[in-house]
Amino acid sequence: MADCTALRWTYEGMVAWSQEEWLSSSRTVSKSRASTAYRVVVSSRRATAEAPDDVRQRLYALAFVDEFAPLYALFTLWFVDNEVTTSQISVVFVVWAALAVVLEIPSGALADRIDRRKLIATAFALRAIGIAIWLVWPSMTGLLVGAVLWALHDAATSGAWEALIHDELEAIGDESEYGVVIARVGQFTHIGLAAGTLAASGLAQLGFGIDSIGWVNVAVHAVSIIIVLTLPDVRWVAAQSEGPTDGESVDEVSMTSWSAWRQTLSDGLAATRSDPRLLRLALLGSLLGGLFVIDEYIPLLARARGASDSAVPLIVVAVWLGLIIGGEVAARRPRLTGSSLATAMLLGTAAMAFAIAIDSPWALLVIAVGYGAVETTWVISDARFQAAAPRAVRATVTSVRGLGESLVAGLAFLIVAVRSDGDDPTPGMHWIIGLLALVSLLVWRWLPTQSAAPPDVNGRRSLHTEH
Repeated sequence: MADCTALRWTYEGMVAWSQEEWLSSSRTVSKSRASTAYRVVVSSRRATAEAPDDVRQRLYALAFVDEFAPLYALFTLWFVDNEVTTSQISVVFVVWAALAVVLEIPSGALADRIDRRKLIATAFALRAIGIAIWLVWPSMTGLLVGAVLWALHDAATSGAWEALIHDELEAIGDESEYGVVIARVGQFTHIGLAAGTLAASGLAQLGFGIDSIGWVNVAVHAVSIIIVLTLPDVRWVAAQSEGPTDGESVDEVSMTSWSAWRQTLSDGLAATRSDPRLLRLALLGSLLGGLFVIDEYIPLLARARGASDSAVPLIVVAVWLGLIIGGEVAARRPRLTGSSLATAMLLGTAAMAFAIAIDSPWALLVIAVGYGAVETTWVISDARFQAAAPRAVRATVTSVRGLGESLVAGLAFLIVAVRSDGDDPTPGMHWIIGLLALVSLLVWRWLPTQSAAPPDVNGRRSLHTEH
């Protein structure tokens, strides 16, 4: 039986190869014949798909390694030690954020036209070069050059990463498990961050300087690049939404031409605007992701309440633990309804409001409860967003949402800056928590309970509107 199966797969592979050769050499192919040949190719590739567990393990390993970054908690200190002022660092942060916003959607369209694995690997390499520049050129100019390269990394991976995960799962017929997988990916991301922070602390106690820790960070990028490039090539998943068109030869359908990129950009923006459900999910994701900024201020909140510098990392890790638990809930209960998630968010925001109202640094541990609820809601909303996104422009529409996140986050940071009392961000945090409470009402109204219908060959899908 096994020999017969192997013989059948071999035959299908030969048929697929011959069809591909015929398609690439023919100058005029009718739509029906090209579509038939394409289906044979797709069928063969599905037959040789990798095992689901293997793909998942590599995605989890990549999430962990990519965020295992000992330098992240220390790089601002590196520049301050080299006489770069706080105001100069702030200016660079503004440039960094602005570049990421400008490049967000165009890079998403690029990720829908080229191999996402190679795009993400290139982004990793750019970030590694940027960090290396910081280490050898610790000046305002060096900081700016490295930040520009890092902004390019952020723009290239935003949208491409989620789209790659979804397509990797769809290639093995496991796309219904995206919500579970993305929750686990988030958990490994947070674990990687915590492990990197602990590694930095350990290396520092062993006498390693910030520059030495930074070179460890650069070296880890090589592992990330290797892992992402060993993922299966699943570009055919998105391509099956397109197929050859009437009057075109297959070799004229260029995936990487300027006109193709512009068309993808236009299609992605149009899909987001024209599909009410997709638009609501994009807006909801923008609000949830953009207001996810409270953890940035945990050290300042703790210090304002008298916490010692040695106690601050413990409080930060506790908040990260809330994120990990929130991801676990999303992984185990991916079908939670909008009303259930809205209730959890309201209770979580109430817990966070209570935590910052108490003048004790240890009360901040309760923030983990609220952050866990927000993480669960974010992961599930992202899964339903990806289910609603057309295959052919998945990265583009995800980048549209990413742009919204960046704009909302910028507004959130501005609110905190205006409302904060000196170095104490507590008044601004009240505003952010209040806004999250309002967003929970939108979760109740906008978060669908069912997945969207499969897209047609043009990447469009009929969307259910039940809630």
